[in-house]
Amino acid sequence: MKKYINLILSVAVAASLSSCLDEDPLYSQNNNIVFASESNAELALLGCYAYMASTSAYGQHFQEIPISGSGFGWSQRSGSDGIVSLQALSSDGLISTTWNGMYKVISETNAYIENMEASSLAEDVKTQFVGEAKFLRALAYYNLVSLFGDVPLKVTVSTSEGITAPRNPREEVFAQIIADLKDASNINEKNESGRIGSWGVKAFLGKVYYKMAALDINPTENWKNAKDMFDAVYASQTFSLEKNFADLFGDWVTNSKESIFQINFSLTSPNCFNRASNRFSPTSSTTGVNWSTYRATKSAYDLHEGTYPEDPRIAATFLTVHRERSGNNQPNPKPQVGDTPSANDSVYYYPYITYKVQLGTKMVDGKEVAVYDSIYKNGKGVEPKEYVVRLPYEQFADPTNPSISYLENLKADENATPQEKARIMALKKVQEAFVTGGKQTSWPAHAKLYDMNQQGTASHKNLMVYRYAEMLLLMADTYNELGDTKRAIELAEEVLKRARESEGATGNGEPKAWPTGLSQEEVRKKLYFERIFELFGEPDMYDMIRIRGTQYLKEALEYHNRHELTKASDSYYTESAQKWSDRIYNNGNLTEDFLKMNLLLPIPDSERDANPGITENNFGY
Repeated sequence: MKKYINLILSVAVAASLSSCLDEDPLYSQNNNIVFASESNAELALLGCYAYMASTSAYGQHFQEIPISGSGFGWSQRSGSDGIVSLQALSSDGLISTTWNGMYKVISETNAYIENMEASSLAEDVKTQFVGEAKFLRALAYYNLVSLFGDVPLKVTVSTSEGITAPRNPREEVFAQIIADLKDASNINEKNESGRIGSWGVKAFLGKVYYKMAALDINPTENWKNAKDMFDAVYASQTFSLEKNFADLFGDWVTNSKESIFQINFSLTSPNCFNRASNRFSPTSSTTGVNWSTYRATKSAYDLHEGTYPEDPRIAATFLTVHRERSGNNQPNPKPQVGDTPSANDSVYYYPYITYKVQLGTKMVDGKEVAVYDSIYKNGKGVEPKEYVVRLPYEQFADPTNPSISYLENLKADENATPQEKARIMALKKVQEAFVTGGKQTSWPAHAKLYDMNQQGTASHKNLMVYRYAEMLLLMADTYNELGDTKRAIELAEEVLKRARESEGATGNGEPKAWPTGLSQEEVRKKLYFERIFELFGEPDMYDMIRIRGTQYLKEALEYHNRHELTKASDSYYTESAQKWSDRIYNNGNLTEDFLKMNLLLPIPDSERDANPGITENNFGY
């Protein structure tokens, strides 16, 4: 007995909600031991939480797919960019790993729930621990139904490998999610770090009702159910907005009042660390290893900037500059070039262009050479000085869609300084900077995921899976659907007000409060895009962009497809096969079939091959 207990304790203590148990849970090896004491049962529960933190779940893949495949994600073109291109393949290993990751959580919680309910532990202990496990199962099924629609529904321990499990209609899956969350709502009210409390469960239940109503599943009933649940959570004052938006995404944020549920990670776990910075940050931008696998699209940046000029959330959402390093795994940036910090020390990304200023020419060995404004160190010019210019959004007729022709037709005054002439010339070369140059600097990166001090491939960041700002925006949408547009605008204003008062605000009042006389449809549309702005680069991106069906998905993708720099980059790819380029979705033909297909991902081939109960795939696959 002592051997089993010590083994469980050693694994769970190392986990601390962050490292995974073995593939076969230790409590399955000797249930009588594990479920004979409250402390051991709790350690096994932490193992269930840990599976949700694994790299096949929120540790990597359930950040990677929702963000990159959202419709505002970018990767270089290759044979494996189907998810990002909105042409996902059922053979994609990332899809199968994500599917398996969520079903692993489900299989572990199923086993845990069954063994806990059969144990001799006190009823209040069972209520608490089983309730937490049911929340995890509900979250896993919510993720699966959001990505895949109808999915196999298992709530008991499988008796054999390769069991035949047909897909259950999504309505049945939602019914199980609601049943689990109602049971989980009887646990303790207070969230512990990395664990759920009853008010968090109720906030998530409101989100489930919202999604069902948005999917036209008993909408009249579920809009009201969502409102009742959101109202109760709101009135409890359990959660509130952080004062400063960027503070939500710092290192090891653990006790934020905005966090409804979050995943806590560790640097030392081999399986349950946060790998997002490794996947989403530019090469050589941190102390660790980065591969520039995914970026944000130019259109995503411009939609936010053009809608809310200089919104403080932009700098916290999009990484556009970092100190230059000589490569991956470098503990320090390159030494400062001059006596004082300058643009020469950093790498700049869209929408910034770097340029040099030519002051004149001189003769060297009988040849005329350019003379540039220089960076000085110890009184000596060491290299040409870099200047930085940002796209002049305030000058475009449509600030959400920078005009190439406007920039290319700019002219400097005859009497302009060399600096002004060089600035204008840099802007005139906008296509070289962002279309034909083949540079990774042509796209912004994800600031929320970026960890400058990344250790290897592991980030120092925890992850808020569901936060209060999202609940407020869903609550606002719910009120709007129920006809109380005034209250919807008031709830949205809570989120907007926090944004405009966050660090980095320029005092221009952005994001501005919405007019109080907006119609229901105007508020519906503004809330749709507001969730994109607020939650960009977070795991709910995929769901939030699709949760209103093909009508709003089409509007978002149409904006991307008509973005001038994106169109130019896509055309250049056709001519040159330059893999560092943007893509236009479905060649610009956003048919209803294409949009319907992209409401869900395909059921992975690996599951269909192993499970004869699944005979059909999702629409379009």
